[in-house]
Amino acid sequence: METPEDVEDALVSEIKGLLAYAKRNGIPDKELRELFQAALLERQSDEAEGAGEDDDALSDSEIPKAKSLLRLVMDQKHGRPQDRVRINPHGPSSARVNALAGLGAAMIDGLTARIDRRHTPRQGAQFANMTLGQMAAHHCRAHGRSPFNEAEAVRMAMHSTSDFAQVLEGAIGNTVARNMTSIQPALARASHEVEANSYRQTKLLGLSGSGMPQEVREGGEIKHVTIDETGEFKPTPRDFGALFRVSNQAIANDDLDLMGQIAQKMTIGATERLRRALVEPLLANDGSGHLMSDGKTVFHADHGNLSASGGAPGLTTLSAARQALRGQRGQQGEFYAYEPWAIIVPPALETIAQQAVAEINATKTSDTNPFSGALEIIVEVALTDPNAWYLIANPASADGLAHAFLDGGKAPRVESKPGWETLGTEFRRVWALDARFVSWASWYKNSGA
Repeated sequence: METPEDVEDALVSEIKGLLAYAKRNGIPDKELRELFQAALLERQSDEAEGAGEDDDALSDSEIPKAKSLLRLVMDQKHGRPQDRVRINPHGPSSARVNALAGLGAAMIDGLTARIDRRHTPRQGAQFANMTLGQMAAHHCRAHGRSPFNEAEAVRMAMHSTSDFAQVLEGAIGNTVARNMTSIQPALARASHEVEANSYRQTKLLGLSGSGMPQEVREGGEIKHVTIDETGEFKPTPRDFGALFRVSNQAIANDDLDLMGQIAQKMTIGATERLRRALVEPLLANDGSGHLMSDGKTVFHADHGNLSASGGAPGLTTLSAARQALRGQRGQQGEFYAYEPWAIIVPPALETIAQQAVAEINATKTSDTNPFSGALEIIVEVALTDPNAWYLIANPASADGLAHAFLDGGKAPRVESKPGWETLGTEFRRVWALDARFVSWASWYKNSGA
């Protein structure tokens, strides 16, 4: 069993080591006090608690500076009383855990600012200009480790028992999530999000006129109505993922702003994944769309949303598309009264679409363009048919193309673990999402000329 004298000798020895390390590396007093706090929390036991408060227990002519610094840590800091450090022999104190958690959050905040210059750090400004090697060294010192150089600090920090890798994954994940809000596939404007809390396939309730209130005459009874159970299947999230490795040497060098490049490439990849998920329901079955609950494709003559003959966007074809869109009805004959909101085209039809909705300074009424300024233009590069185009209602008020993220995760989740076969860290990007049509009535397709 360890005696108080053994604890004192061990603590004195560790203090000497910390002082030597601080002198060798020019560590500021603030960080040095953090090192002493870490040493006390890791080395003291219940039996040594009284010794930590007793000046005589640490009196030694060989370490006067250590004694002075210990008093700063244990007694007062800037004139404020310091709570006595109590040590749990079975693990770190809650104060210690909270302090380290705060350090991790500050490092994530600072590294996020370094990766994304648009981010203003709130609690980690001191880390925003550090290299990854410097951050790793600071992380090690806060955890009571004493690396000889930054390369060794990276190796220590990326060890399986360290949480420094979580700092990297947190900063990358934050940056990707932020970028995803501003970099969206064009087709995302034509879709609306629905909730998905599991991988279970579920249906939307049928939004039909069966619930329309009926007249109740004097003495009459209110008739029962039922909610139609004809709703389409909601998007069911599917898992997507990618794995990549980063070596310790690359992290220590950090010559090419490694984390920034990783975050940028992950954003591009995530944007493309969302784009393909959104366009897949349109391209299924040779462009007719996936099968709906009635066994027919999204765009079908029986649905009244497919042109009988193709033609480029123009006054005549847009007029026919608008009429078809407005004429859509529910199963009980109720009018949807959809207002055309946007025209969706591939890049090959972008100029033609712009001309079709451009303002015309007409000299007579017959020359006016009724679509001038009335339609948004959405150009989706992933549409493979250079001739087909679509007229749609506003997805904010009309069911049509829908997408879902598992538990609302609008950006991929970044996870990490220490590499085993290589000296480095493995990161993976995982995302669960899907898209499909939940109604065909708000979309109209023209196959083009």
